[in-house]
Amino acid sequence: MTLQARELADACAEIERALAGRPVQKIVQPDRTAVELGFHGGWLMLSVHPKLGRIHLMAERPAGTGEAASAFCMLLRKELLGARLTACTPVPGERACELRFAGGRGVRGLRVFLFGKAGQLVLTDEAGSSLGYIGPAQRLHETLPPPGASDAGAERTRFGAESGLSARIEAHYLAAGEDDARATARKAALHSLTAAVDKHRRREVALTRDRARAEAAGEKRKLGDLLLAHLHEVPKGVDSVTLPDDFELGAPLLIALDPARSARANAERFYKEHKRLTRAIATIDQRLAETRAALASAEAELAAVESGEAPSNFQLERNQSPRRKRQALGTPSLPYRAFRAASGATILVGRGADRNDELTFKVARGSDLWMHARDVPGAHVVVPLAAGVSIDEQTLLDAATLAAHHSSARGEAQVDIGYTLRKHVRKPPKSRPGSVTTSGMKTIRVRVEADRLARLLSTSEKPG
Repeated sequence: MTLQARELADACAEIERALAGRPVQKIVQPDRTAVELGFHGGWLMLSVHPKLGRIHLMAERPAGTGEAASAFCMLLRKELLGARLTACTPVPGERACELRFAGGRGVRGLRVFLFGKAGQLVLTDEAGSSLGYIGPAQRLHETLPPPGASDAGAERTRFGAESGLSARIEAHYLAAGEDDARATARKAALHSLTAAVDKHRRREVALTRDRARAEAAGEKRKLGDLLLAHLHEVPKGVDSVTLPDDFELGAPLLIALDPARSARANAERFYKEHKRLTRAIATIDQRLAETRAALASAEAELAAVESGEAPSNFQLERNQSPRRKRQALGTPSLPYRAFRAASGATILVGRGADRNDELTFKVARGSDLWMHARDVPGAHVVVPLAAGVSIDEQTLLDAATLAAHHSSARGEAQVDIGYTLRKHVRKPPKSRPGSVTTSGMKTIRVRVEADRLARLLSTSEKPG
């Protein structure tokens, strides 16, 4: 909780004894609810935080004394720098006080209202009119409250009134602030992780449903086989036909048909649907495995947060995007993900259109192999090679598989992949991100094998 009335009165007395008559030399606003004033020989903290509101002398010079400042901080610097503190007067029985300053711009007041969610810090002119304010309060406190009832009781014992009061207040609120930050981080992490678990569970249900539909591929093939076996028994132009099920004791089976197609064309349609669904199963299985792994990870993290085992910086790590986290740590973001071919060769895959350009023209060398899915949007893929060294067949297939997977042709059974040396790739002037022209391009048609793709994806190093 904020300082109580008796505690505030004791703090004001200590501040006045220590700083009265001294000019303001520095002003810093560390956050939206606090101001720190630097005097010769000491610093003063004024905070109207809804839970941690207080006023006290500071043991050390604050770390954040840079030049970046809010509008209110700039106003304080304009009005108070060079002005001398003349008084720090509490309102008896109330959690409010006023600091008075005298300087070249006349008399100025700094009113502190430690009213929780209605807390406020107000700068006033000589007539008591507001010049500006900060704090969580929705409305401006235009005047100080009238004196309240005396509360010279239990509150005094929290910090005592003897020398060193500010040090005890500062230590108490530093610990309270850390506890509040941890509680806020934990609450946000619980909310974020619960939402992530729910999202992954919904996706798992949807993918499981999709897989069940894809498993009907065998039934489609069976329908095609039955139609061909009884080709001359199917009348033209009908929308359904009942045929004996030759695969299950000949029980009658009703087959829905497209009346605009012949019996043979309907059979071909069933075969085509069978192939499409069969291809889809591999993609669904990969996505289902990734979803279940993400769900298990989110559930484990959620359990850790609920049990209090998560690290104190969990919220920062959880909520920041990877790029923001790298920027905060001063680590450069790499424009690619790295995978490992069966031969041990590294395969680099661009992270997006703008990062494709960076991979191709800033990372890759002229002797490297460059590839891209033909005629569809996709990632640039680079296989680093020494000058004069050719790529082996299996590494070429591995790289082509990744190029197909990281393109809009993902899910297709076969994809055409173009490849050439990086030195034959050019960036047209004023072209879109990721757009290039090539020469000496060769093409390989790669059949996307589920086992090969799963092996490659499992080697992702995700650098940077």
